[in-house]
Amino acid sequence: MLLAGPDGVGRRPVARWLAGMLNCEAPDVTARPCGHCSSCRALAAGEHPDVREVAPSQTTRSGRQRRQLEITIDRLVTRPNAEPDPLGPWLERRPRYARRVGIVDHAEALNVSAANAFLKMLEEPPPWAVIVLIATGPDALLPTVASRCATLRLGAVDVSAFADLERHPGYRLGLPGPLLRAGEEDAAYRALQGDVDRLVDALDGELREALDAAEALGKRLAHSEVVAPTALLREALRQLPAPAYAAALDAVERCESALEAYANPGLALVTLALDLRAALRA
Repeated sequence: MLLAGPDGVGRRPVARWLAGMLNCEAPDVTARPCGHCSSCRALAAGEHPDVREVAPSQTTRSGRQRRQLEITIDRLVTRPNAEPDPLGPWLERRPRYARRVGIVDHAEALNVSAANAFLKMLEEPPPWAVIVLIATGPDALLPTVASRCATLRLGAVDVSAFADLERHPGYRLGLPGPLLRAGEEDAAYRALQGDVDRLVDALDGELREALDAAEALGKRLAHSEVVAPTALLREALRQLPAPAYAAALDAVERCESALEAYANPGLALVTLALDLRAALRA
């Protein structure tokens, strides 16, 4: 199965719910997963013997953010110097409960070798195995992978319960995941939103104020795990007239590319502030 949809719409919770439902020991089929049996408790604790998630590493060995996510062949099949128990051989072993469920998060990050090596398992998994891929859509995968999956599309959901976060991009897009994270880290989110507002307000004012605001946001950027500051900045810039907004988006994309290349956050944000001021005056 391919769970398709934008990041933050709930694909991972759905995959875990499915794993729980397939292995739940409750006698009432309509009430699974029950949340109380030994299988459900093990899943909630992250210790289920029949559920495994594979995802690309978000950071390099040195701790830096990866520029490009990748799932390599050694995560899926047995290879020299591979992981001790790759997903493929793990799926072939009989489950302790009802089904073995392998979840491949960010399946679009499968490199060609990994995808090709996993095709046989996707095409003919053991009768007790279920494989769930998570990606934005079939077009994000290799055609040979997408053709072997039944696609379930997840769209925007009702997020009216998060009205206090209406300026968050997740609110407009109907993405509960980012809104939940922002709510859990409310102080950090509010501080970040304040820095973004300060920069936007300073764009048509004194140059020194804009540069100071950019430097402050750059410092916040290095420690922000709630939401990408550039995502909040995009949302705040939507108020601009269309030509200025288009130029501003180009500037934000250049800034993101610089940050992905490990540019100094403070310098990248200062450059962005200068570009945004130019866009407003164009």
